[in-house]
Amino acid sequence: MKIKLTIEQTDYSADLSRPQSIAITLRPNGEQPSHFGAPAASSKPVEVGSFIGDTRRGGSCNASQLTLVPHCNGTHTESIAHITDQKFAVYRAIRQPMFPAVLISVTPKLASETNDSYRAGFDPDNRVIDRAQLESLLARYRDQQLVGLVIRSLPNQPSKKSCVYSSDNYPIYLTNEAMTYLSERTVNHLLVDFPSVDKMYDQGQLSNHRIFWNVAMEQTSQSAVAHFDKTITEMIFIDDKIEDGFYLCDLQIPQIETDAVPSRPLLFKLARD
Repeated sequence: MKIKLTIEQTDYSADLSRPQSIAITLRPNGEQPSHFGAPAASSKPVEVGSFIGDTRRGGSCNASQLTLVPHCNGTHTESIAHITDQKFAVYRAIRQPMFPAVLISVTPKLASETNDSYRAGFDPDNRVIDRAQLESLLARYRDQQLVGLVIRSLPNQPSKKSCVYSSDNYPIYLTNEAMTYLSERTVNHLLVDFPSVDKMYDQGQLSNHRIFWNVAMEQTSQSAVAHFDKTITEMIFIDDKIEDGFYLCDLQIPQIETDAVPSRPLLFKLARD
């Protein structure tokens, strides 16, 4: 099934029968990625009175209780409520469930090699994506194409799908100038294959999240200038067979009133008609 759409007076088509998922399959009780020392996602049968939700144990059907930390257990999407007092469910931030998006691949730099900065400071061996890299890769795209931005970090090891990030396996992140550039380019939905756009241990400042949602440092209330229609999706995985370029993104999420939910972003290649 194909659809046709017009973006900034240019006609495109997409084949909806050929979705390309960039979500990591979450396997409760099995091999899975994790971040920040959070417990792994787990699953167990529901037990209520004499009922056991496991056919292997004599139950009439399977019914599982899932326990997970969306921010740390695999692919997830966040709303502004991640850093503010007031609730604002993720599904409310996705006003256009399918949107144009650009996929780029970037080789992070050592923090000691960039002229950019980070509010909490760099550790010399941190690897970061800086403004100059994003400016170079996105120069050919117009703002109307950058409703969504998908970042694949290189090298692109399959181990990302089960990586345990820690102080001994420190994840990459964006410089503050890089995030400022994405805000200037009016990116509404940012998707990355690392566990956080911020440094893992940054004294809780989350400066990049704040730049993206336009929330002042140390502020925890939602002001009129904050960006409620923006989302950040972290811990995706983009197979090497998916080429850099221009796509239609379908950001699929459950309708749960919380600040972060497991998600399933799908990419559809956009072709000019």
